Amino acid sequence: MVLSEISPPVVAHTRFPLSEPKPRMCVLAATPLTIHFFLTSHLRQLAKYFQLTLVCNPRNDPYIPALDLPVHQLAMPISRKIALVSDLFVFFSLCRLFAIERFDIVVTVVPKAGLLGMVASWLMGVPVRVHIFQGEVWASRRGLIRFMLKWMDSVTARLATHLLAVSISEKNFLEAEGVAHIGKVQVLGAGSICGVDTEIFRSNASARDRVRGLLTVPKEAVVCLFLGRLTTDKGVLELLQAFTLCAAQQSDLWLLLVGPDEDQIESRVAELVPRRLVHRIRTLGFTEKPEEILAASDFLCLPSYREGFGIVILEAAAVGIPAIGTDIYGMRDAIADGQTGRLVPVRDVDALAIAITWWCQNPQELALFGHAARERVTLSFEKNIVVENYVKFFRKLFGGDGE
Repeated sequence: MVLSEISPPVVAHTRFPLSEPKPRMCVLAATPLTIHFFLTSHLRQLAKYFQLTLVCNPRNDPYIPALDLPVHQLAMPISRKIALVSDLFVFFSLCRLFAIERFDIVVTVVPKAGLLGMVASWLMGVPVRVHIFQGEVWASRRGLIRFMLKWMDSVTARLATHLLAVSISEKNFLEAEGVAHIGKVQVLGAGSICGVDTEIFRSNASARDRVRGLLTVPKEAVVCLFLGRLTTDKGVLELLQAFTLCAAQQSDLWLLLVGPDEDQIESRVAELVPRRLVHRIRTLGFTEKPEEILAASDFLCLPSYREGFGIVILEAAAVGIPAIGTDIYGMRDAIADGQTGRLVPVRDVDALAIAITWWCQNPQELALFGHAARERVTLSFEKNIVVENYVKFFRKLFGGDGE
């Protein structure tokens, strides 16, 4: 078998009554980043009701700490991007795995894992096949590549027995684009894939002062934060251009760019931002304490081209800071425009600059929006509520208590 075990099974099968064995579930993702940020709480809860196997490629994100989960973990070389030879290798490996293990359910997240996992599990006769849509890569593409990527998602949707989307607007988008039949896609609760732990993500004055001190950012500065993967399709280049326009007029404006740099964005800062302003930009890599970075900031900016939901916006809201996002599906669910944040057109540098300047010049409004954002996330997107919705969904598929 072309699989290598990361760790031995933690969940002992002998603990389960032979007369009523737990259903066997396989969760497939391309990267441990997806699991680390979105699904750890789900898997811990689902392990009470399912025998879990997690398949992903730890080499994709080596900076992610080891996943300490009560599941059997298997490594498989799934790549994020299209790689024909590697993809075929993984596909046949999945077919063999599913044939041997005879899972009762396969759950996939992210496009590549979704396509390979759904086709392989369908061919091997896995009875329940669930894919979770969490933002479509092709939504911001054009031409042949858009057609190909969209077709792949359509195949995934057709072969899945159940489909979940992380937001109402994403569900509507998938149906409008003909990727999924109307009525097949479900959104659990108010949306989101994991919600936010509002006990961890909350206002923290001491963290604010400490982080600003470590980064040598003035206490009185107005800090705009980008938190996520540093890639072009997250709108980071537009953000740098908008910052340049604003910072020339707003001497107290600073910018933090936090997250793994997947497109060599840091090397382009000097190209896009004048030397006289570069000293007000801080770039950090992956952080295990996003709540502290958020607490040190005044507002979040996520000018992404595509988002399934934008979980970082909810995390910012829980800390009590509003967000500026793009007016796209997914983002419209995460930001209540004019109440918890602002929505601007995609790739519109001028509109983005106007929104950033507005926050700099209206600190009282900034505080009001932040308060409203905290209230909204506590009411509808608390982590325990969201995770419980997912656990109930999967239990109900096998006759468990879904109420």
